[in-house]
Amino acid sequence: MNWKPLLLSLIGCLSLTACQWLSSTPKDSKVVAKVGNYYLYEEDIQKLLPKEHTLEDSVRIVTPYINNWALQKLLFLKAETNIPNSKKEEFEQLVSEYRNDLYTQFYLDLLSRQVDTLISRKEKEEFYERNKEIFKLTEDLVQLRFIQLSPKDLTAKLSSAFKTYSAKDRQYIDSLSPHFTSSFLNDSIWIRATEVKEKIPALATKIGKGAAQQLIEQRDSTSVYLLKVNKYLDNTDYAPMEYAYPTLKQIILNKRKNTYINNLEKEIINDAIENKQFELYEQN
Repeated sequence: MNWKPLLLSLIGCLSLTACQWLSSTPKDSKVVAKVGNYYLYEEDIQKLLPKEHTLEDSVRIVTPYINNWALQKLLFLKAETNIPNSKKEEFEQLVSEYRNDLYTQFYLDLLSRQVDTLISRKEKEEFYERNKEIFKLTEDLVQLRFIQLSPKDLTAKLSSAFKTYSAKDRQYIDSLSPHFTSSFLNDSIWIRATEVKEKIPALATKIGKGAAQQLIEQRDSTSVYLLKVNKYLDNTDYAPMEYAYPTLKQIILNKRKNTYINNLEKEIINDAIENKQFELYEQN
């Protein structure tokens, strides 16, 4: 293919032979486009193409890429020529600072991976008690179980098992689950009350603090609902530790990481001063 210096589009109908460079990988990559002193190489184009590609795929993918590459380089050259030197210096300073930040942040993140991520139960409990106000609820939480099923599938045995909910009862209820329209039976975990109310609107008015420990049976035109609210917490309560654990863990680990990095930075400064890599001069 005869690539022109400032290639802005692929012109005409490309033959299969002409596009062979798109699927080959020569040792010395060929130049496919040039803008000023910037070059676009064949190997850059090859990375864009899937292993199995047609001629049409090549043109569809490569053409806009080359056009965009050329346009970006041309715009940069125009900007470089027309932007005042004072602005260029400002931009260079910003680029230098950004590069500096990228390097140092990556390095610190790399080092901070050495921070111990194991948190003992005692540490969790102590942190939770010391910082309980952080965990004041902003939304209601509930522990519950419920079943939605057809009225014809409701039996006295099922109602009794749902109420007592022993290990044997749970096994029996699980065996009937294919007949349930919907259900949630893990009543030991905390979930957002709004989430439950959205999922089962027929029970929305029944789910609240006053319903705790009550067994509720509700019917509508198509279904029967069995509901047992174990516990209900509102915005006057604190999040249980098990529910707050992901947040609690992140706070503890962040504090550890910050302490580690602060100590590391002090150590780096002290070592640099000791090795005369960093020297301070008296100001007149």
